[in-house]
Amino acid sequence: MLSSFLSVNREITVGQWPLVKRFLKGIFNLKPSLPRYQKTWDVNIVLQYLMTLTPVHMLTLCVLSYKLVTLLLLLTGQRLQTIHCFDLDDINVTDSSIYIDVRTLLKCSKPGSHLQPIELPAFIDDDRLCIVTVFKEYLLRTSSFRKTQKLILSCVKPYQHVSKATIARWVKTVLQLAGIDITIYKSHSTRSASTSAAFQCATSIDTILKAAGWSNDSTFRKFYNRPVSKQNYNDNFSVKVLRSQKLSN
Repeated sequence: MLSSFLSVNREITVGQWPLVKRFLKGIFNLKPSLPRYQKTWDVNIVLQYLMTLTPVHMLTLCVLSYKLVTLLLLLTGQRLQTIHCFDLDDINVTDSSIYIDVRTLLKCSKPGSHLQPIELPAFIDDDRLCIVTVFKEYLLRTSSFRKTQKLILSCVKPYQHVSKATIARWVKTVLQLAGIDITIYKSHSTRSASTSAAFQCATSIDTILKAAGWSNDSTFRKFYNRPVSKQNYNDNFSVKVLRSQKLSN
């Protein structure tokens, strides 16, 4: 930024000044911009645990909320911020799919570029992992006390819209109960786990980039595509993530 309007002389900008270059190199050595994880956890482990949380109408509101936010993160490949912003005014739910058009500014938003609408089809292979089933039950369960159009509400009175920190804590709880080491993997790791699982199921790069909101594949390859420690329906990103648990069996 400084180099765009400041210069040491007419030939050398601030960014090319030897002292500044040495300083920035020192910063990189102290805190290098490297991927947090060298490998990621197996989505199958968490999906197998979520399959035990059934039937949904018998779950407590807290457990139902845990299952919903975890499935949303895994099936969209999105950040917590995106799930936190989901608004019922921007969501259309049918028996066959959920259509979400996020209109809130996100981290990936910039002039002329915004997250594409998200479509999550009902998972006909296994109703225990069907996002439409979980989503509709959650809407039904929260309808009597809902006072906001924001999707995710707290599990206790006054049932307000939860914070991103609360969603992160819920996801970490699910990961821990599923057997994932949460001393290593944080809630944001769902993004790399789901996109890596979809990639290993031969999902096209274009489908992954569109689902996650990346403009090019360099971000995915550098920071998110990790080896696992163990647009029709069949090519849908969320379906590929769910079917990854079958391929590993």
